[in-house]
Amino acid sequence: MAIDRKNVVSIRLTDEEYKPFKELLEHTDISKSEFFRALILNRVNELPSKPKVTDDYKRCLFYLSKTSNNVNQIAHRLNLDHNKGIISPFLYERALNTLIGISDFIQGAVK
Repeated sequence: MAIDRKNVVSIRLTDEEYKPFKELLEHTDISKSEFFRALILNRVNELPSKPKVTDDYKRCLFYLSKTSNNVNQIAHRLNLDHNKGIISPFLYERALNTLIGISDFIQGAVK
């Protein structure tokens, strides 16, 4: 029974890209199609699988994104206050406490 290969896959290579394959093909008795089919199908089995995205991963990504936004807001506020000349020790202490809270939050989320 003949194999029905009806799905065509084509690629274009530069002369430089094709050169090592051309040299191999010149020393074999198989067609280009057979050669590249064997090469691709054998390599596909060696490809690493992409890790599955879990709900925990999505949740952590959400929290990290939210945290990034908070840190950006703090930096923006500190920069505005610095430009106005109204930075005080109290403001720095408040900002540091907020950053410590964010750090604790991230560590808890990762666990």
